[in-house]
Amino acid sequence: MTDGSAKGERPHSTGNPRVSVYPDKEVIVDFDPELTFECIEDCTWCCQHGVLLYEQDLFELANHASLADATTTVRGEDFIQKEQKDREEHVDEDGEACYFLREDGLCHLHAETGWKPTRCSIFPLSVSVEDGEIHVSVRETAHEHCDGLNVSDRRVIDHLDAFLPEVLWELDNPETRREL
Repeated sequence: MTDGSAKGERPHSTGNPRVSVYPDKEVIVDFDPELTFECIEDCTWCCQHGVLLYEQDLFELANHASLADATTTVRGEDFIQKEQKDREEHVDEDGEACYFLREDGLCHLHAETGWKPTRCSIFPLSVSVEDGEIHVSVRETAHEHCDGLNVSDRRVIDHLDAFLPEVLWELDNPETRREL
């Protein structure tokens, strides 16, 4: 588009754009439409967080790894395990990070299979449901820690389909701020 607006972008009553991500699937964008993002090599900041597995993710993960080894259940929800890593950066205060984070800083799942769980696709964004509509924002901590924000020309709003897997619209509650 020549005016720089995202495909399917319409203003919402709050002033935030409503964007079509898939046919008949829209989100309200609660972040600056000019925001750009690109993963930065060796960052792995997002890998220190617990990865909530939606049911569809759990089924897909079973095709790639042992669920007994790779997952844990916390408060009735399935997460990818965190484990001790020999890294000084981008691990939590206990030195732990995602089970699938390799020593070279890449995700085993994504590098080896091309697949990643929904929560990993969403990062550094956050999804919530308000009044029955999906809202997309940027995690507050991402502004402090994510080196990939505003370092490229890749506008997030123009690539929401890459960040927001279609499975989100099938979930009763796709809220993504839950932690392990």
